[in-house]
Amino acid sequence: MMEYNDFSETPFYKLYTKISLPYAETPIPIAREMLKMAEAKPGEIVVDLGCGEGNILIVAAKEFKCIAIGYEIDNGLIKIARKRIEKLGLKRYIKIFNIDLFKADISNADIIAVYLTPEILDILKYKLKREGKRGLRIVSHDYPISGWRPRKIGKIIGSKYHIHRIYLYQL
Repeated sequence: MMEYNDFSETPFYKLYTKISLPYAETPIPIAREMLKMAEAKPGEIVVDLGCGEGNILIVAAKEFKCIAIGYEIDNGLIKIARKRIEKLGLKRYIKIFNIDLFKADISNADIIAVYLTPEILDILKYKLKREGKRGLRIVSHDYPISGWRPRKIGKIIGSKYHIHRIYLYQL
């Protein structure tokens, strides 16, 4: 019988997260608009919870000169993101951790970017409120955070089949 140090290391949890947190890419133009809406400034810390292939991290570091930190549990996506980051010469500005987003250190974040399902956002909002610093900007792709009032809402037509929505919140 295998022993696990943490519930998030168990096969059940990993399967559950694949079902409840399906990977969907935030396109580069949407990542750019998210960070514009959040008014990202050089030197600020941008945290992407569930960073996938790293689009938001890359845009934050390359275009906005931010320090970018990503959290991702899918090893395959982490490998892809790290290769892209290295190829672009951004390794010293971006760090990716293979840690569950609910265990991420968000205490120093100026901006948190997410593209998560409403169900996960509904759980995550308590962590954001509890651990986020005053003034933290949270920018969400496509899904609002239930019970929270956004400061801004943006719409971007991605294709004839999808209108991207961006929600900006501030603690």
